[in-house]
Amino acid sequence: MRQKLINAAIERFGKRGFDAVGTREIAAAVDTPMSSITYHFGGKEGLYHAAAEHIFDHLRDLLGMEGIDLPGADASPQERTDAICAMIRTAAEFMLSERSAPFALFIGREQQDPSPEVRKLMQVKIMPMIEGLAGQVAILRPELSEEEAKAVTVFLFGMAITLRHSRASLSLLMQSESFDAATRAMLLEQLDQSARAILGGGQP
Repeated sequence: MRQKLINAAIERFGKRGFDAVGTREIAAAVDTPMSSITYHFGGKEGLYHAAAEHIFDHLRDLLGMEGIDLPGADASPQERTDAICAMIRTAAEFMLSERSAPFALFIGREQQDPSPEVRKLMQVKIMPMIEGLAGQVAILRPELSEEEAKAVTVFLFGMAITLRHSRASLSLLMQSESFDAATRAMLLEQLDQSARAILGGGQP
């Protein structure tokens, strides 16, 4: 029941925000009394926090961020580039799937106006991976400052996230409401080429 409540909360909080959704609605969605939310989460705020934590844990597992083994000092530029591009591709594949839709709505709201609790979760669960990848970018692009390398890292993952957050524009441009396997493969290939060009500093 706990996971069902979290799934229902992610979908509803993502679509309408924290203030617009009540615990009665979430409990009714999974056919359980409101007391279940109090029992499992202590209340609405606890449920919201658990929903955010579930999303970050899922993304961390998806990208292999737990105990991530980034290329070491003796790795070649090709190995570093391949490692970064593999993570970006995994994120992009998830963003192209319908499974990402409720997560993207929820996190999209938090990115615009993050709550203190979610900021703490991001700091613990997401930032170590981003900082590690920024270190890899800095090695590949030694002409960049530390701040510039971090910006590039965010932009690289932003390209993958665009596949979900710009879905309407992409659908209109491609003249298709859904993407077949060939279109998805093309989008992933173009993303990979763009990422490699950025990591190579625009060099072929």
